[in-house]
Amino acid sequence: MQAMEVWMDVLSPLEGSQQRVTIHLVGGQSLKGAVVELDRARKSVVLDEYAHGSAVTKHESPVHTILLSAVQAVTVHKQE
Repeated sequence: MQAMEVWMDVLSPLEGSQQRVTIHLVGGQSLKGAVVELDRARKSVVLDEYAHGSAVTKHESPVHTILLSAVQAVTVHKQE
């Protein structure tokens, strides 16, 4: 299984939820947020940096679009 397919499988159940994740990128950078969208066509994930509680609305706060090919690891955080 390709790495991108693995990340799709890991992130799919989290899409649209308020579960916090940290996505570690190739090169050492890390981005933390909630998965608001998993774009299967573009093989990318949209991470909302400040998504939390019931105030979550798509793209209300800063978002990051991350290509799955740049993902090195994913940390799923405990529910707060």
